[in-house]
Amino acid sequence: MASNDVLAKLASLRHQFQQRLPNEIERLAELWDNWIQRGEDADRQALLRQLHTLKGNSGTFGFSALSAQAAQLETALDARQRNQASAVSGYSDLLVELRAAITQGDKAAPDAPHMVSNPEAESAIRPTSAPAQRPLLAYIAEENTTPDQALLNNLCVQGYDVTNAPLSSNAEQLPPWVLLDLSETQGSVRRFLAPIHHWLKQGVNVIALIDQLDFQAQLALVRAGVRHCLVRPVSVDQLLRLLKPRMGQAPAFQGRVLMLDDQHQVMHYYQTLLEASGLNVQTESDPARVFWQIEQFDPDLLLLDINMPKATGPEVARVLRLHERFATLPILFLTADFDQAAQRSDLLNIGSDDLLYKSMDEDELVQQVTARAERARQLRDQINRDALSGLNNHGAVQRASELAFARAHRQQTQSSLVVLDLDHFKAVNDRYGHDMGDQVIRTLSQLLLARFRHTDTVGRYGGEEFVILLPDTPTERAKVLTDAIRSDMSALRFTTPTGSFTVTFSAGISNARNYSSHLEQFKAADEALYQAKQGGRNQVVISPPTAAPDPTAGAPDRPA
Repeated sequence: MASNDVLAKLASLRHQFQQRLPNEIERLAELWDNWIQRGEDADRQALLRQLHTLKGNSGTFGFSALSAQAAQLETALDARQRNQASAVSGYSDLLVELRAAITQGDKAAPDAPHMVSNPEAESAIRPTSAPAQRPLLAYIAEENTTPDQALLNNLCVQGYDVTNAPLSSNAEQLPPWVLLDLSETQGSVRRFLAPIHHWLKQGVNVIALIDQLDFQAQLALVRAGVRHCLVRPVSVDQLLRLLKPRMGQAPAFQGRVLMLDDQHQVMHYYQTLLEASGLNVQTESDPARVFWQIEQFDPDLLLLDINMPKATGPEVARVLRLHERFATLPILFLTADFDQAAQRSDLLNIGSDDLLYKSMDEDELVQQVTARAERARQLRDQINRDALSGLNNHGAVQRASELAFARAHRQQTQSSLVVLDLDHFKAVNDRYGHDMGDQVIRTLSQLLLARFRHTDTVGRYGGEEFVILLPDTPTERAKVLTDAIRSDMSALRFTTPTGSFTVTFSAGISNARNYSSHLEQFKAADEALYQAKQGGRNQVVISPPTAAPDPTAGAPDRPA
């Protein structure tokens, strides 16, 4: 949704609120008369609830003066009739402010929010008909130098186009990123300094590929402005870990926020506001459904209204904190009350991250919610990531497979599970060392990440075994995708001082619809992998839709 559309939608929601204000006057007058005539505490409590809602909604939709007036009357009424004269005066002032808000035209309407600009979020939503282009790199080496052809071939397999360029190239002739292959001597480094300075000044990014140069040579590179340097032999996974985030290939952050509030219009307003900044927002008005929503939506952050009739926000937070699995879920409270110092302390004691106000600057609110959601995602990723490969670890894959299986059966869709295993990997470690084995693991991991969707789950299950979860994907399509990666992996060459080698993998695939539990689906894919190994390796086998095996039976011992 473009920013203009978002602004129009927010303006429409504010206008709808403004149109409801005459009914608000009638309801307040009825509650006020009931309290004045009967003096019952129940009548005062009903009036307080109505005022509290008016205060929060007015602050949300930009009627700050009306919100402040409602807050003053709420404070006077909460004095339990000891300040009735002040309450009567406050009620009169509130009616004046309500009528003023009703008569405001569009030009005199409350300040429109200054939207947080997020071009990445807008471009991600904006449709495009142009196919995605392969990222382009330039490779520059000194004349008469043999290029690192294995590295260049591996980059090509990983989806990059690499062009050879001369040292005399002008910046205008180069793509945004240059691989500069320097030879061993300091003299070579000095000869490159002038072109490096020119390229960097014109906005070209330079990655220097070097041998073990001494400090002075590396200092010269730094003084020329070089910020990225890799020591030969350079592996493709090293280079991709450096390139992807800086070339914008890393997916933009799209945090998930679950919002719980009993006021639907307020939730709709904040949902529009937060989604315009790139967040994914799910709303819920019934506190009793919070467990179900967390299970289905898997939020990075929970945004709770404090005052709700069925259960207050702090009560919901305390219920969640009873469970270890929700202990780290960040919780932000949203309130219309400004004087909440004591309450803020109480909220922190139950595990709240902060207290936000409904009338606060909208840029600041969006930034705070986004920053906390992103930090929570980063922390969770650190817990769920395999340190070597950067993929999901064993535990994260298990949890994801259970959720994917349940979702497939609930929505009656196909969901494929791929289990793949590197062939003869022990021989790689034995012959070339564990460092080279780690490089193979990282290279395959980068290949998997580059080929699958952000909605898929890619994980390292342990050792040389990997798992891919493909929702809404039949097994035949999963086989095509896996076969393409298998072919590319077998084309990669790994270079060592004693020679080069290639690595293949075998894979098995199963469909969630053919089994009654995610354990059975996992077992079937594992048995299909065993068949691929027995059939000669370097192939992909689909598990036939037969009766499910016993999930408690031991897995077969498959070949390496």
